[in-house]
Order: sequence, then C-alpha cells, then structure tokens
Amino acid sequence: MSALPAEHRAYLQAVRRLQERGVVFAVIGSFALRLRMDALDSEPVPDCDLVVDPAPDNLQRWAATLAEEGWALEVWGQPVSPPLELEHLRGKYYVRARKGALVIDGAYELDLLGVHELLARASPLQGLPVADLDTVLDLKRSRGTPRDLEVVGQVERWRQRPPAR
Repeated sequence: MSALPAEHRAYLQAVRRLQERGVVFAVIGSFALRLRMDALDSEPVPDCDLVVDPAPDNLQRWAATLAEEGWALEVWGQPVSPPLELEHLRGKYYVRARKGALVIDGAYELDLLGVHELLARASPLQGLPVADLDTVLDLKRSRGTPRDLEVVGQVERWRQRPPAR
C-alpha cells in the first residue's frame, strides 16, 4: 500500500485508539475502500465512516474515547457530549465526530443490513475490522449519491481488469 495522506493517518490513529479502548466497530465507506485498494490511491477520502455496535456501553465508550481525544460530537448538527442520551439517538442513525477538517461518522443503525451482520462479516485489514468490499459497495449503491455511484463504477472497472503478471 502506498503512503497515506496526513488525514488518513489521523483516521487510522483515531480508529486504533477506539480499538485499544475495546470499542466494537467496522470501517466502511470510502476509507474502507482506500484501505482495501491501492487502485484508489488518488481518490479523496472526505471522512471516516464506521459502523459501531449499538450496545449502550459500546456507544458510550466510542463517544467518550473520541471526546477525550479532542473530537467534538454532534447528532444532526446538534452538539452532544458523553454520556450520550441513548433515547435521543433512536432513529438518527449516526453520531458525527469532528476535529478540525476531519470527520468520523459512527453509524449505529443501518437500513440495508443489520449492524451485527455487518460487524460479523468484517475482516481484519492492517489489524482493523474492515467491512468486506461487496458490503461497502452495496452501502454506497443504496446511498446513491452521484459521487458514491461514481466510486462504485471505478471499483467495478478495477475488479474487471485482468490481474497483472
């Protein structure tokens, strides 16, 4: 894998810290694709998307760890801080953490696939739990933004290329 830009290293540092604290999660989204595929080296990674086990103690540990590391938390634009009010989170899908220009989204609810199923299908990559490629592509397709669909097309073209000899 080629050298990662500074923001990618910052995301790796944050998710490794979460892992050290025992937070159960899997990396998804563009960052998962970037970790899995050197072919996407030139693609920007605007944020780091995680699926976080929704168990109350796990969500609280996720939030507390990021807050301790200087990340500001919000839910739909409204600032929150640990301990999270779990009833307030129901139906809102994710908590966003910001640190300068960096963004980590911690999803605890999914429509396409159950959180526990996604977590079970994740596999270690660079010592981190990363969602499998097909799941990441399915999530991007279901989101359906022009950028997500463009990335899905890029990955599909890359997968169709014959292996280098």
